Amino acid sequence: MRALTLCLLIGLACATPTLATADIREERVHFQAGTSQTTLKGHLRGDSDVDYLLGAKAGQRMTVELHSDNPQNYFNVLPPGNDEAIFVGSSSGNRFEGTLPDSGDYRVRVYLMRPAARRGEQAHYSLKLHIGGAQVSHSSSQPQGHNPDFADGLAGGPDFWEVAGVAAGDTLNLRAGPSAHERVLGELGNGSILRNLGCKMTDGQRWCRVARPEDTRSEGWVAGRYLRESSYQP
Repeated sequence: MRALTLCLLIGLACATPTLATADIREERVHFQAGTSQTTLKGHLRGDSDVDYLLGAKAGQRMTVELHSDNPQNYFNVLPPGNDEAIFVGSSSGNRFEGTLPDSGDYRVRVYLMRPAARRGEQAHYSLKLHIGGAQVSHSSSQPQGHNPDFADGLAGGPDFWEVAGVAAGDTLNLRAGPSAHERVLGELGNGSILRNLGCKMTDGQRWCRVARPEDTRSEGWVAGRYLRESSYQP
């Protein structure tokens, strides 16, 4: 009874942790094969924040734009495994563009400012997300044959790849599956153009499903480290 009376006497303080703790919903973002961006539409009410999770590699470029019907609606960008935001929308605006410092899942947290959330306000918004290739660096510290424009991401990517970085006189094997043990379907030389059908990790190596632009029946898998973005237009 004494404990109940004490809580009633300081009821505002007892309620503060509940009011300050946002209900955060998580949504994993997947780009369609051949694309590197998407636009999501959503709705917020009160303190029901949303975390959009995007997998990315260190050095890639991320762009986020928020458009909302409520001026108290913002977003933050949180790096992998860290709750300290690298971008805070309430002080920096509703557009972020920057080079990502680490590999892993980034969180784009969409929220209402606390006063608006406590009033139970709503927001209808659209969120544009884009993850591009890493910036090109010509530093001699990079190993020979490495290019940051290569297939470093799993989510999305360009419409077409170009084979590059294969040793002189050698070829890149097109395989029946995402493994060096799979049957070889064909051989590809530097400069070969391939349609991007999506990438995945297998045994610590990135493999990409591809097809020749003129013949989709030639579909197979190649090692992603030998692919870079192509400007090819059919």
